[in-house]
Amino acid sequence: MTGCSVGALVAGAHLLGILPELEKWARELSPLGALKEFEFRLSKAGVIDPQSAFEIFKPADKNIEDLSIPLGISATDLATGEEVQLTTGSVIDAARASSAIPIIFPAARLDGASGDLWLVDGALTNPVPVDLARQLGAEKIIAVDLHARSRTLDRFDPPKTRALTVRHEPDIQSSNVLPQQVTAFVNKTRSYVEEQVALAKAKIGAEPHFVETGIASLDIFQMHLSRAKMAQTTTDILLAPDLRAFPPTAFDCPDEMITLGYETTMDAKADLLALVTTA
Repeated sequence: MTGCSVGALVAGAHLLGILPELEKWARELSPLGALKEFEFRLSKAGVIDPQSAFEIFKPADKNIEDLSIPLGISATDLATGEEVQLTTGSVIDAARASSAIPIIFPAARLDGASGDLWLVDGALTNPVPVDLARQLGAEKIIAVDLHARSRTLDRFDPPKTRALTVRHEPDIQSSNVLPQQVTAFVNKTRSYVEEQVALAKAKIGAEPHFVETGIASLDIFQMHLSRAKMAQTTTDILLAPDLRAFPPTAFDCPDEMITLGYETTMDAKADLLALVTTA
């Protein structure tokens, strides 16, 4: 098994036998819970410190070389800009390094042969490490590409946003024809719609802030890098769920993303069964 970023977390948790615990923990996260678990703080290193979250799973940690199935985790060396393939050492530490999203999470420090390495998200150099899987001996490849569709800032797409129009109508008054409860419901609904339209108009007039610009730019880059990497290799099955509705910080949406992943996998069920039953 190989992976980077969240793929490293899932692969590592699976091979450590704590995938159910990881899923349970993820399902319990809420926006406030995410800040609590990840220790939200603004510093020169990053916006969120994930150390406390990773400490939860430390008791189950093992060295990669002691696992029952070969594991390779891809990270990126800040000093050289090159991919670092982690195939030994702590599973938790490797997953932590591979999932260090720039700007959001601080870089992770690991011991290297010639000194400390400062590592960040493996998706910067190898979003879908198929080549690493083959190096480790895989003969059939089922790849999951989370960057197939970029999370661009579609709220700044003029054809979609400039067509909004607003009409202000006076409140409907109750009468013998429309009881008070009905008119109250209609007026409340109208107020809600007008609020949403006003919010949409505010978004149209807003400028991208530096965090969302950075995240969107990173995601666009990873989309094109993923396409280029995938064009250089072959997979037996490629699963590409559409995650455009979920930003990298959507820690409070595990159920929706798990469902999407399940549906994407079920769409490929026939091909998957054919692959695993082929001699």
